[in-house]
Amino acid sequence: RHDLILRDAAHGLEYLAEIIRHHISGQLKLAPEHCDNEILKLMGKPAIDAFIEFRRCFDDACRRQKKKQFLTCYFIAAYPGCTREHMLRLRRFARDVLKYRPRQVQIFTPSPSTPATLMYCTGKAYDTGKPIFVEKNSRRKEEQKNLIVKER
Repeated sequence: RHDLILRDAAHGLEYLAEIIRHHISGQLKLAPEHCDNEILKLMGKPAIDAFIEFRRCFDDACRRQKKKQFLTCYFIAAYPGCTREHMLRLRRFARDVLKYRPRQVQIFTPSPSTPATLMYCTGKAYDTGKPIFVEKNSRRKEEQKNLIVKER
């Protein structure tokens, strides 16, 4: 997890350099899953600033080691709470910050005994109980995904 590497002030960057030096064959796959902090909070993930900082550290370490390596990002569409507007923000983030169009976008699928499935079924945030939007229409779920993966 990129956020744990950043939190380890004593060894995190050294560990990252070690991974880059010996354990990546060209791409490191990370799952920021979204860029919107509202959705990331529902996912139980750190704010997007942590991913942006990790990416900067990754790029710096690759440059220092003279290695041409890349980050590949995995994202989720139609997560409980996620609207079309959230996906438009993700598209802008990919274009403006990542500088590429992600190909690895999965439509959320409920799985047993998870907070995400609880939110999907109840339409309420797992931590506050407040109502959240949940997309359940298959066509609109696909549209959320296509906002990211299809060319515009």
